[in-house]
Amino acid sequence: MPVRAHLGLINTYSSLNIGDAAIYSALAALLGKEYEILAAVGDDPPRMMPGLVLCPALPVCDVYLSVGGDIFNNSREWFLTRRFLGNLSALMRYPDRTILFGQSIPASCHGFSFQLLVRCLRRLPAICVRDALSHRRLLAAGIQARLSYDTAFALQGSAPAREHARSLLRQEEIDPTQSALISVRPFSSMYRHNNERFVAGLARLCRLLADAGLRPLLLLQSLAHGPDHDAAVAAEIAAREPRARLVDPFHWAGGEVADWDLLMAIFQLVGLIIGVRYHTCVLALAAGRLPYNLHYSNKGRDLSERLGIPGIGVEHFDPDAQFQDILRTAERRWDPAAVRDHVGRSLRECLRILEEPGVSGRHHQ
Repeated sequence: MPVRAHLGLINTYSSLNIGDAAIYSALAALLGKEYEILAAVGDDPPRMMPGLVLCPALPVCDVYLSVGGDIFNNSREWFLTRRFLGNLSALMRYPDRTILFGQSIPASCHGFSFQLLVRCLRRLPAICVRDALSHRRLLAAGIQARLSYDTAFALQGSAPAREHARSLLRQEEIDPTQSALISVRPFSSMYRHNNERFVAGLARLCRLLADAGLRPLLLLQSLAHGPDHDAAVAAEIAAREPRARLVDPFHWAGGEVADWDLLMAIFQLVGLIIGVRYHTCVLALAAGRLPYNLHYSNKGRDLSERLGIPGIGVEHFDPDAQFQDILRTAERRWDPAAVRDHVGRSLRECLRILEEPGVSGRHHQ
């Protein structure tokens, strides 16, 4: 059997954020037959991510993919953060064989930080972003970027995960058809929204759902570092509305299935899905379900604008005003086939560019 080329994932974040873990597994699902997919994540121990070869440090590889989502966040608006500069440095280590795929350029990356990013991107052979605003910004800066969708759209849930989810919900005495799953997140300098207003709004939404006979389930989708940790904000909402309960896929998965796989299975079973976190909506859509999109940045807004997903920005959220719109998404299906196919084709088009003669040293004009 021929040795597969090594494809290294750079700018990885954490397997403790289910959205990021889903992206890494999606790349393995799309490319695992042709490439050995290598990644280094800082978690100890890392969560299950099928198809990936995890290593303490990334070795020299044949191809590199810059992955993740809003990795170019620069939270100190008029300065440059160490993390931002580190992500740029990773792009520049082997630029002639590095592709940027499925990422966004967040609003916090502007001015000098955006200029630096553009200077680095000019040296890459292929760039594909996941939202239209990022695409327009790069085109205006002279970067010949492609536009697709989030890489996690390529995932398809498994039968074992669906059986595991059914068994868990029975054990927890949760009737999924009479439940509403809501993802939460804290806000910080990365995404500037009013935390108190957000918590009060979601607590009110949980009260409305419970009064309507739907059990509110607060999803812990990330238990990663610093402000990217959902437990405290979920507990605060539950304290205000005791009929809400927490759902922790990291605990429930139990090492038997991947966290994202279990989450997709739960999405297929529950009656209603409200996504604050971006990948709640992406994974629900990939599982064939229509969520209500309570978005907080351009990547989430893009799902509503390009795919017609019902929703509203967090800054405009009024649970009483939007409650009937939210209820109308219950039990609705969505066909992910066209978007899944678009992601796969876009990735392969980017990789084909590396095989073209004269790619080495090519710059975007």
